[in-house]
Amino acid sequence: MKYTILAAALLLGAAAPAAAMTIDADERELYDDSVQCMAFYGIMAGLGGDKDPEDPKAAASGTKFLAVATVLADEDKDQIQADLNKQIAMFGKLAEQPDNPANLERLREIKDSCEFMETLVDAMIAGSS
Repeated sequence: MKYTILAAALLLGAAAPAAAMTIDADERELYDDSVQCMAFYGIMAGLGGDKDPEDPKAAASGTKFLAVATVLADEDKDQIQADLNKQIAMFGKLAEQPDNPANLERLREIKDSCEFMETLVDAMIAGSS
């Protein structure tokens, strides 16, 4: 599995810009979505979203998005960490009011978006094999 993710990351790396974080609008959207999904799946894994210890799906999903974000950010780990921290803080704010219907809807939207994005990432990985 990690080799397929590496292959996808290398494939994306070939198309990535040369200077750190000089990405176009489409790449920026993919990067932002990847960081958000990385945070989402990381939180889910931390909260026990992986019910079966033999199938750590949330952690694996987060790792896929880390690979995408790393390639798009030209391995600018400081920028990725800063953006990840912002996303985690956003999730923290949503969690402050767990009974707020707007917050629940936002979390559902993020979950649905991340699931859709994962199908796209999986397709990229399959296409690079």
